[in-house]
Amino acid sequence: MFAAWVKYESPRAMEQKFVKSFFIDAMLAHQVFQAPPAGLPPMSAGDLMLDDDELLLPSGRQLWNRKLLHEPGLQGKFCYIHSRYCVDFLFSSEFFVDGKPAVIYANNFVIERYPSHTLVRYEVDHVRIEERKYITWDDKAVATYDVQSLDGKPHDVTIAVNSAYPAVPAGRDAAFPLLGSGTFQGKPLFLYMDAPGFSRSDAPGIHLHRSVKVAEGSAARAQAAVSFENQPRRSPATLPDDLFEQHRITYHQWFADNVPYFDASDPGFKKMWYYRWWVVRFNLNQSDTPDLRGNSFYEGKLGFDNVISFAVPVQLKELSYLRDPAFGLQQAQNSYRNLAPNGAVVDPPGSPYWGETYSHWIASALAEYHRVHPIPADTLRAMLPAMASDVSAWLTTYDPDGDGLPQREKPRVTGYDLDILSFWYFSGLHFDPYVKLTDMERVDFASFVFANAAAIAGFAREVGDTKLAEEFDQKAQTIRRAVLDNLWDDATKFFYPRRAEDDKRIPVRELHGFFPFTTLLAPDEPRYTAALAKLVDPDEFWARFPPVITSLKYYREWTWTMDGLTRNIAPHPITMGSRTLIQALKHYRSSPIKPDQLMEQLRRYNDLIYPGVNPYDPYWRPNAYEYFSKWEPNQISPRPKPSDISHDFHSAYCYMVVEGAVGLTPRSDDKIEIQPAAMNWDYFLLDGLRYRGHDLTIAWDRPDGKVRYDGIAEGFSLSIDRQQVFRRDALEHVIYDPATQKVLAGAEIPAS
Repeated sequence: MFAAWVKYESPRAMEQKFVKSFFIDAMLAHQVFQAPPAGLPPMSAGDLMLDDDELLLPSGRQLWNRKLLHEPGLQGKFCYIHSRYCVDFLFSSEFFVDGKPAVIYANNFVIERYPSHTLVRYEVDHVRIEERKYITWDDKAVATYDVQSLDGKPHDVTIAVNSAYPAVPAGRDAAFPLLGSGTFQGKPLFLYMDAPGFSRSDAPGIHLHRSVKVAEGSAARAQAAVSFENQPRRSPATLPDDLFEQHRITYHQWFADNVPYFDASDPGFKKMWYYRWWVVRFNLNQSDTPDLRGNSFYEGKLGFDNVISFAVPVQLKELSYLRDPAFGLQQAQNSYRNLAPNGAVVDPPGSPYWGETYSHWIASALAEYHRVHPIPADTLRAMLPAMASDVSAWLTTYDPDGDGLPQREKPRVTGYDLDILSFWYFSGLHFDPYVKLTDMERVDFASFVFANAAAIAGFAREVGDTKLAEEFDQKAQTIRRAVLDNLWDDATKFFYPRRAEDDKRIPVRELHGFFPFTTLLAPDEPRYTAALAKLVDPDEFWARFPPVITSLKYYREWTWTMDGLTRNIAPHPITMGSRTLIQALKHYRSSPIKPDQLMEQLRRYNDLIYPGVNPYDPYWRPNAYEYFSKWEPNQISPRPKPSDISHDFHSAYCYMVVEGAVGLTPRSDDKIEIQPAAMNWDYFLLDGLRYRGHDLTIAWDRPDGKVRYDGIAEGFSLSIDRQQVFRRDALEHVIYDPATQKVLAGAEIPAS
């Protein structure tokens, strides 16, 4: 299934195990180190046991794992639809070799983790038992056991499985193999135990056993599973002998069908590309509950298992570059399906997280998505009322004085919580979680509502609703004037929030002050674009892992109670900083931002997400935590401390590679614009990128007489549906017009 990918791989890469058949497993596999690798000091071994070691990486349509114990069987924490319902114990397993119990010690098993499964290899009493644990797409939690003789002699191996009857919401009767039944999230739920070939002991509990015989050259397989189903069974179910092989193929097929191939001369970018698509797949759900339909993506199954509006815009940017347009479109529809009484987008109510009306730019992100995957007019027309309702709520409920500047008193609705220093400015910079905060007219609120209003006007114009288009054009322009007239400070060249009750400006520079450029609210004039210099200033926002949420200036000048508690770096603000740099490079000719600064930020992001603890592999075990703390220079650790929540999908990365490093600029016409920032890379390839109904191949191979990519000439080239349409000797900003087959390059391109 990866034939289109592996043809571009190097001979050395092709030597890796599984790369031809199971590319994602080959790219992201790793061993869990129970003991130090050879030559590594014992003190360093602890660093190699990371907090997600106890986690099963594949997930089902509705079932996923939050914790997996390193014991035979499936124990830990298995959650269904939302973390409101999790089962800690599915079943345990024991092994008996020639009638004697096989005792498992920490030094006689090895754990290998793959995106599709976890492999535990036990060697006891001259027998090897390979246990593969995984969750299938149809919500089966499975353990498959392959048994072999190690000494060439015959052995009789018994596998004993013990299960229980877990509690099920609104529970009803259970009788093996039915472990439980009930109703959850408005859906019937049935849990079944399947163990073909196993016999049940004559006891009230669930005790199953199966014996297999192995000899030299022979192997035997047994498997057990707990299946989460939404209908009662009409007949006994079976597990096919090749269930694991079927699962592994199905799991990888999703990546082969949906993910564009990417290669780069910087290996950190390449591995991060595939890791981030795994994050997308891990957080995918198809639950079809009253509040979520079709495809939905949680902010994080390991911490925030809901479609949280704060994260949805960057998710839509990421989902733009999956080949199937249904993923992103249905995520947006799920957001607009759930509105608060005042009409604003609210987090879906079925999850424990968070039920908040966050500040967001979902409509704006959807407008950019529409340039990559055009949305049918009927679909847009059906979504417009909810989009309009959300913007109107922000300009009524959250703008009581009607000045075009929305106001709120909750730091949380910014998504950046306690890092918003400006909320505590008038309380003497004393952090008190119980103090009543004042309403603030904020730059981010206004910028996002402006962007959403402008997007709605564009959608309305496209579907022929001239009246709605004019209304929201006017709303957008009202907000723009209000921001430029009231939140811009000419003296310090920056946008600031202000206290709503008296319009007093709060002189604290925060990342939100750049969002007028992120949303294209700010004019392309040197008067305003001078602010962007602060984004790349080491004395302001350009910290070790830029950008920080609040300028470093204040942390250096002020002493206050929150100084050591900062969560001032995180993947989401880094995404917003990168997006701001991309927007500056593409839409602000008077900007001081350079392509190398974007690439440097992305490189530093890679350094943050790779843990940096394996001396043999600098790109080992990436993990996009919710946030990182204790990063300041006075901290003991040389690296930031990660939060407790792993593999969050509240940020983007692949989109920044596509639109930043490679440089595709989504347009509302059929012209193809590419403005690469990776000018110093020796090569890159983006293949199978679905764009406006066509497959794009964007390639760069620095001319040196050695062709890197089979079938693609050296230089900078674009192919559409496998047909090369231009090739140039050097990387540069280009616009290709399919209608005329002409290319504009460099200075020939007019200002946008």
